Amino acid sequence: MSPGLWLLVALGAVALAGWAYGAREERVAGRTGPAAVRAAAVFLILGALALPALRGGGVGVPERVVLLDISRSMTLPVRAGDTGGATRLDSALALLPELAPDRVYLFGDRPVPARLDSLDALGATHDASRLEPALQAARLGGADSVWVVTDGELTDRDAARETATGLGLGVRELRVAAIEPRVALAALQTPERARAGDTVRATLEFHAGGGSGGGGGLPDSVSFQLEREGTVVATVRASRPAAGRTGRAQIAFVPRDEGAESAWRRYEAVLVDPPDPFGVSGRTGAWIEVSESSAGAVLVSLAPDWEARFLVPALDRLVLGGARGYLRLADGRFLEMGAAPRIVEASRVREAVRGARLLAVQASPEELPAWLAGALRTHARTLFFAGGPGEVPGVGARVTGPLPGEWYPAGPVPASPSAALLAEADLDLLPPVRELYAVEPAGRWSVIDASRNRRGEGRPLLTAGEDGTRRWALSAAADWWRWSLRGDEPRRVYEGVFSGIVGWLVEDATPRLASLVRTPAPGEPQVWRIRPGSEDLTIRLLDETGAEVWSDSVADPPAEIVGPGLPPGRYEALLTATGPDGPVELGRPVDVEPDPREFLPGPPSEPLAIGAQPSPRAPVEVRSPRPVWPFLLAVLLLCGEWVWRHRIGLR
Repeated sequence: MSPGLWLLVALGAVALAGWAYGAREERVAGRTGPAAVRAAAVFLILGALALPALRGGGVGVPERVVLLDISRSMTLPVRAGDTGGATRLDSALALLPELAPDRVYLFGDRPVPARLDSLDALGATHDASRLEPALQAARLGGADSVWVVTDGELTDRDAARETATGLGLGVRELRVAAIEPRVALAALQTPERARAGDTVRATLEFHAGGGSGGGGGLPDSVSFQLEREGTVVATVRASRPAAGRTGRAQIAFVPRDEGAESAWRRYEAVLVDPPDPFGVSGRTGAWIEVSESSAGAVLVSLAPDWEARFLVPALDRLVLGGARGYLRLADGRFLEMGAAPRIVEASRVREAVRGARLLAVQASPEELPAWLAGALRTHARTLFFAGGPGEVPGVGARVTGPLPGEWYPAGPVPASPSAALLAEADLDLLPPVRELYAVEPAGRWSVIDASRNRRGEGRPLLTAGEDGTRRWALSAAADWWRWSLRGDEPRRVYEGVFSGIVGWLVEDATPRLASLVRTPAPGEPQVWRIRPGSEDLTIRLLDETGAEVWSDSVADPPAEIVGPGLPPGRYEALLTATGPDGPVELGRPVDVEPDPREFLPGPPSEPLAIGAQPSPRAPVEVRSPRPVWPFLLAVLLLCGEWVWRHRIGLR
């Protein structure tokens, strides 16, 4: 405001105070003092309204805000093959003085505000390059535009572009690396357990990307090999996916029998052609527990007939880990079913039974050897096909008969796990069973019933029940295979009966002492699923030096035990407990590895270039504050005037 205007405001304040005390107040001595105080207060009030704001309109000079990528991919060299040169993070830090930012946000898994004087000791440790949360944080901080310094391998590029546009935030992406077209190996997916000599099928997952699109410079097919301790056990070649896409390939191999009863072995998939130019995504591995026992279902037939021929393939489809069948021969040995049948000793069958997820037995109860009867009593999941009368171990029931007459499947279908699969079945098309035994005592639930000569009260062909953590099913009929042999509707009923009951039997079956629900990521808690009925459980976790990093002991363990998060590395888990069958020990490796997706190539992309604009979502009118002190001083002066007036006799 000009000096002349200030003088005019002062004269107006004096004139207003003089008129008030000269014309409106009583004529008493000493009026000049309070009149001067009022004139000063009025001057301050009028003058404060005309004082300039503490800062200019708007939000002042725009700040220079930089978002700096600190994901693990920033530790790679700027160009492939330049192993001794600067990393991408080094190049980004060298660029900051030129940008001269007022504020810096680091971003990766999450945004982190940073001080400029602390960037020299910065490390790139985040497992993702998520830009969207950093854009939101910068906008909340008042920024209207940002510079993004990155290697271009953003996890959420499309989401970040949409967010920046919605916020009206200007974005300029500066890349510190040359993004080259490449292929990267993401994961090797294998079954956790396998049997020595069986064919194991693993799945390789790989990505193609980088560059400016089209996959230029990459071959049309990709070659991999599977290694075990440096020895190549299988190779495979697959078509290269389009840039920005994911490909999968199946690779089959046969684990060798290395003499150990059960051992954890590590298999590694290697990208051979084209090799990974940065050496970070060309190799990945998985642990497999290889043993002589089946990890799935085991059928032991002491009275071999055509039943095993049809039942074993069905179990192989239905039970995780497949199925094995053993047929007893005349000399007490067994014939192991498979593509290459072989004669094995009873000791090998006993080992298979101990490791089976589901134990199926076809025999007369009175002819069971002691070791097999004991297994039926203690095994958590059993399926018994009665081949004669007698007490069935582990079921608490006895079969008698066979019953006279022809027994045909009859409806209605009872409520059971198989009922939904049999709801529309035409049971009249099925042939009669060859023999049917009575189950005593009755009262267990039935899967399917039969009636004699299609008349009268039905009797169960297949019953099932559970006792605590144990589940069992008992077939009172013989020659189920005749249904499957006929095809069409009878085969559909056969598959429906056994699909439902076998699925129920193996549901939540955990024959091992403990299993790791999933391999944890760094910092993620471990979750161990404990076998029901276990007692006095102890878990110890050792690092690569043999030092204990965590342990826990529980007398009555719950269904799951959660351990602490772990840093990246290789660990050895040692578990001991008293299970339903006696003392049990388990040792297994646990690999904690960073998320591999951070080093995978993304789809072809151009740097972000978004102009700043008013946000259509949250328009904000910014008003600059005016100084407060003149008003506070005017209030004090008016209070002083009031005291002075009373001292000279004015109201």
